[in-house]
Amino acid sequence: MNPAAAASPPTIITIDVEEWFHGHNYLAQVPPQTWADQTLRVEKGMALSLDLLDRHGVKATFFVLGWTAERFPDLVREIVRRGHEVGCHSYGHPEVFHLTKEEFRADGERALAALARAGVERPEGYRAPSFSLTPPVHHYLPVLQELGFRYDCSLFPVRHPRYGQPGSPRTPFRLGPGPDDLLVIPMPTWRCLGVNFPFSGGGYLRLLPWPAFEFLRDRARAQGVPSIVYLHPWEMDDFRPEAKLSPLQRLRSQGRQDTMPVKLDRILRQGPFATLAEHARRLREAPGVPVRLPAAATDAA
Repeated sequence: MNPAAAASPPTIITIDVEEWFHGHNYLAQVPPQTWADQTLRVEKGMALSLDLLDRHGVKATFFVLGWTAERFPDLVREIVRRGHEVGCHSYGHPEVFHLTKEEFRADGERALAALARAGVERPEGYRAPSFSLTPPVHHYLPVLQELGFRYDCSLFPVRHPRYGQPGSPRTPFRLGPGPDDLLVIPMPTWRCLGVNFPFSGGGYLRLLPWPAFEFLRDRARAQGVPSIVYLHPWEMDDFRPEAKLSPLQRLRSQGRQDTMPVKLDRILRQGPFATLAEHARRLREAPGVPVRLPAAATDAA
């Protein structure tokens, strides 16, 4: 067990504030140049999410896309007004492993400017779109520190055809020993027989039966891993896009979408809870968080 993890790891609710078409599975059918012409649903999904959190008295972390913050600044202000944390989810939802380091920096700067115009000057946390801060671009992590972020939540140590990185650390680490060095908090997995099993959000949470989610969450907690739940506003909505997707893409994007509000409600009945910023502060004060330096790599995608 990681000594930096508390004996009773918290549940952390995170929501990536983006539109239904920002996901990778819609990219071919709904390319970025058509986004402004699409039906926008983020406000409805966010209203449902915020109201459910209010009913349970739980504060969450919202990773807001700069594209969304520019179009719905009042939505960002409402998140803050209700006492939640706002983090950054990039500006235009690019997959980081397709960017050069300078393109990655420019996207982060544009996202921060959009959040600042919406009233959020210094977000502490960053999450890469589609968990795409993978090993070939782990050396981009210092850019986040240079941009002023205090923690990152982009690494997902699982096998996946696009963002898989099963060999990445499962537990938090820092880029240096100082209090202002970036803290990297991986997404949770349960490790068994050398395999990391995901469970905590998106398609994994939607498709897993509730007993399976509880089993994996509890086993991960026993290994000192907090339950960082992640979802999107469109998963709380009843809207089903008409985009032409393959059966696998449709399963990943819309499969069992109707179960997400029910599962989130059940998760919110259990605790303890923390925001990611609160969890990061506790980790900084705890002994045993290792220092890891990203391996050098080229900027080529």
